[in-house]
Amino acid sequence: MMRIRSGLWALLVAVTGCTTEIDLIVPGDPLPVVYCLLDPEDSIQYVRVGSTYTVNPGDSIFKPAQEKILIDEDILVYLSAEYSDRQQEVFYASRIDTIPKDAGWFPSSVNQLYAIPCIIKPNTRYSLYIHFTGSKRIVHGETVSLGSLFTIIDPDIVPGREATLLPGIDFFVRFYPVANGSIFQSTMTFRYADIKAGQWTNRSLVLPQKFVYEDDTTVNYAEQRISGERFLIDVSRALKSDPDIRRVPLGLDFHISCGGDDLALKINAENNTQSFSILEVNSFDNAIGVFSCLTHRYIKDVPLSRFTLDTLALGPLTRNLGFLTAEQIDSLNYEKH
Repeated sequence: MMRIRSGLWALLVAVTGCTTEIDLIVPGDPLPVVYCLLDPEDSIQYVRVGSTYTVNPGDSIFKPAQEKILIDEDILVYLSAEYSDRQQEVFYASRIDTIPKDAGWFPSSVNQLYAIPCIIKPNTRYSLYIHFTGSKRIVHGETVSLGSLFTIIDPDIVPGREATLLPGIDFFVRFYPVANGSIFQSTMTFRYADIKAGQWTNRSLVLPQKFVYEDDTTVNYAEQRISGERFLIDVSRALKSDPDIRRVPLGLDFHISCGGDDLALKINAENNTQSFSILEVNSFDNAIGVFSCLTHRYIKDVPLSRFTLDTLALGPLTRNLGFLTAEQIDSLNYEKH
């Protein structure tokens, strides 16, 4: 359930004589920040809890101190499932520090992460509670789980099926619509090998696609179009020409995600050009953040068609990158075996 929040930003107008000063950001008490994305494919659900902090505008090297982010009191985190027969089930969380993460402003020492053993059931209302035992505060949010598992139609690994990406020929990712899940995104990874002085080095180029919104579950399928011309442009811009390197395309991998309605609202607000819209969409009482669903599918080793191989080798956008033609790859594979 999404709620509209105001008061996160304040506008102060001070009038002294003929002078009017405007300050858009006013310091205030820190608010809890909570992120929880339920995954029906996982037996453990994760909740991230932190706190808001202030960064001085224009100070790009400022790093918030640990005490500014951590919640300095005991927290009780639990998830409640409300079933159709009016029965409830409660699942309690424990704090963990075993999830690795990238280095940056928020190392694991300030990554307050809680794990809840719970298998998410379809089309069920879940409530997340965070009880701050010292200050007697309670954070509450609600969401409805995805109505079914997320099923991919294309690309499906079928013997003889290949992917073709050319100017004027696009590739389509297709999936069945999901009740209570209205946002989708595909990430395509182009895998290739660099051959230099007889040494093979496997490399990859990750190409995230735009979001797809689809809340009509009566359609036969939803789809995302991946532009063949855009693919060639991205490869030409990302890879560097080297006369000593030959390149062999290895295939495509796909990471396809389905998010819940509440997540769709939040992401849509972030992409909205209206001022402050990102701050107005919120999942919680007494906190800010997102409580929704997110699940994933992975399709690996989709081969590229011979047309695509030859276009990478001979096309005007990529012919200087050292890609081998389909015939040259056949000869190379013959030599290797």
